[in-house]
Amino acid sequence: MEDEKTMKTRVCLECGHPLPPGRSDMKFCSVSCRSRWHYRLSGSNRGMRLKTIGAINRNYDILCSLLEEGTVSIDVPDLSAMGFNFDCITSYHKVRKHNEYRVYDIKFFKSESRVFGLGRAGAQERRTKK
Repeated sequence: MEDEKTMKTRVCLECGHPLPPGRSDMKFCSVSCRSRWHYRLSGSNRGMRLKTIGAINRNYDILCSLLEEGTVSIDVPDLSAMGFNFDCITSYHKVRKHNEYRVYDIKFFKSESRVFGLGRAGAQERRTKK
């Protein structure tokens, strides 16, 4: 059983008020504080997911515009200047000596200074499977 000193130092995680007497594992002073705490936590996760999805969609739009222009190779600084975020991709794996990155159905290879082999992932793969 907890002593009186420990009981006095316990406070609500949401509002900071002292916890009422009760269970030793109590974390919130009321149901509304508990709800606010969990709502706030889930809201911050939702915001992070939306920002990441937005960055991936921006990357996809940039790559689509390059493909429409017929570009298959571009310098990394130029792609970064267009707003491309290399941290936001949908998949990555090693192909022979190169790292293949994908943003949805668009694939590319990346060296330290250059992005190359830009193209749609499905087109060539469908031909090789037949």
